[in-house]
Amino acid sequence: MHTHARRVAPALVAAWLLIGAAQARAAVDPPRTTTVPGPAAGMLASAGAAATMALPGIPRAACAAADFGPGAFPRAALRAALRCVVTAQRAAYGLAPLRPARSLARAAGRHARDMVRRGYFAHERADSTLPGRLRAARWHGARSGEAIAWGCAGLGAPRAILQAWLLSPLHRAIVLGDFRSGGIGFAAGAPAPAACAGAGTWVLDVGS
Repeated sequence: MHTHARRVAPALVAAWLLIGAAQARAAVDPPRTTTVPGPAAGMLASAGAAATMALPGIPRAACAAADFGPGAFPRAALRAALRCVVTAQRAAYGLAPLRPARSLARAAGRHARDMVRRGYFAHERADSTLPGRLRAARWHGARSGEAIAWGCAGLGAPRAILQAWLLSPLHRAIVLGDFRSGGIGFAAGAPAPAACAGAGTWVLDVGS
């Protein structure tokens, strides 16, 4: 759902889980999903929402740079801030942190940059799929998932991106799932021409 509003532009998010069909259906909000046929059922969902909910277990003072939009800090600091709030959120639910995986981070970063460069917001385009990107990045896990998002200014900040993901059952299944490893990609800019100033595009790839 792509909604434009100059003063309150929602963070736009989408998610893809590559897991068993029964588990995927249990994690999905049916009105917002599409089944992708294949040996591993892929469940796609998209949603747009202003990120206003509180995150349990994450004090506002924690995770430096988490509340700053793209451009306010170096990209590495913004990626670290998103990892920090994801880790804190998982800890609040008794879950272990996602172990950093260079292969997943490589795949996530490539996809974030590709979406901004080519001007699209999706998990796939011609000649680019999540399984293909993971193989190219040398990730060989049995299960994987991907959440993508972009937002303008403060709605592109790490904490706001996490909040937007948590508003959807499928995104929560990725952030709070039983995956063991994760990688974060970030690219300055929006995956749409002239969408807004100060935008950021995010990708979280997870796997086990």
